[in-house]
Amino acid sequence: MKYSMESMRKISREYAEMIKAALKEERRTVGIAEIEQGMREGLRQIGQASLEQVVTGLETTLAGEIACQCGGKLKYQRKREAQVISVFGKVIYERAYYAGCQCGEGKAPLDEELGLEPGGTTAGLGELVAQAGIGFSYEQSAKWLERYLLFDVAANTIRSETERMGEIQAEIETNWIKSSQEVSELQERERQPGVIPTRLYGSMDAAKVRIKPRPKKGR
Repeated sequence: MKYSMESMRKISREYAEMIKAALKEERRTVGIAEIEQGMREGLRQIGQASLEQVVTGLETTLAGEIACQCGGKLKYQRKREAQVISVFGKVIYERAYYAGCQCGEGKAPLDEELGLEPGGTTAGLGELVAQAGIGFSYEQSAKWLERYLLFDVAANTIRSETERMGEIQAEIETNWIKSSQEVSELQERERQPGVIPTRLYGSMDAAKVRIKPRPKKGR
């Protein structure tokens, strides 16, 4: 996404004036670290409120009915609220909900379009959480994420997102292994090698070499 620099400058000036007014009300000496932290929290809240409005506003045209996966029809019911956890914290948005099919199923097309799961995390937050879960224990990850994101992420959420990323990576590697054994894939790589790296690195785990003779039995 691209933004108008002039619009961004206007927003930054307005935000700066708001910060300066807040500092005047403090009537005490405030260090740069406290100013930075206050600005980060303010930007997080702005992002949270803005994301709610953006997601809610994406659905402009509503259909009276849509196709159901069973082959029947789903009828428009009403606008329903849903909540997800984003990189800005909890976000509540509204979207059209459809139900009334004989199979008893219902769905919100916007959720499917954006890959949102009510009660779950957004793709942006899910990736960050999984990266933290890979690098640290889930308990450590929760503390680390809170300092950077400025809101609490449950250890169970970190665990589930890390496991989900592991499943995706496992599927990717399975496809790599499969394609590495297919002649057509190998021939295509020969014809179109793409960018060839100038240097490759490899590593071995638990490689051991004995540098002392084995002691004789009984000694």
